[in-house]
Amino acid sequence: MLTADVAREIARAYGDRPIYPEHILLDAPDRPSLPGGRRFPGWPGPVLVLADESQGACSYGVPLDSDQVLVGGANHRTVPYAASVRDFLAARRWDYQCVSSELCAAAQTAELDQASLDFLQAHCRPSVVTNGWPGIRQYRYERHDVRVLLWADNGCCDWLVSAATEASLAAFIRALRQMPALRTARWADGA
Repeated sequence: MLTADVAREIARAYGDRPIYPEHILLDAPDRPSLPGGRRFPGWPGPVLVLADESQGACSYGVPLDSDQVLVGGANHRTVPYAASVRDFLAARRWDYQCVSSELCAAAQTAELDQASLDFLQAHCRPSVVTNGWPGIRQYRYERHDVRVLLWADNGCCDWLVSAATEASLAAFIRALRQMPALRTARWADGA
């Protein structure tokens, strides 16, 4: 599933540095893959390193005894990022379509509130959820040609909304502005 071409394809979403399959690099408690420490601190077994985040904040990898994908190093901890390699690939491809769109608007709010999640669940189709980087949890929603990516963390939530047309983007953001948490949010890049 993760060929060299696929590794390069999914790395372009955020400019990550692919490692596997061109190189086999294991990070293990008895054999750290970085001078001075592990890429996956606290993980009890060996992890096959898939990629490093573009600024070196974290790494992605697969434990040798599982199909889940871990993110390690962010905040000096390791957490399950995606339930499977398939979900990891789907999330990275989805993110690329959202963040590379010419029509992508961004805003930041306080912590993600239940009213905003309820709105998205009622009006959109959920996509894959990931954990651990760049926030505690990343949510993805779709509606027609609109994509909504949320980076939810303690004290803040980054909203990225993309669409195929300016009209779709503007209409969806108008609807979002009805939510209490988004009424006063400042939108950048087109909304």
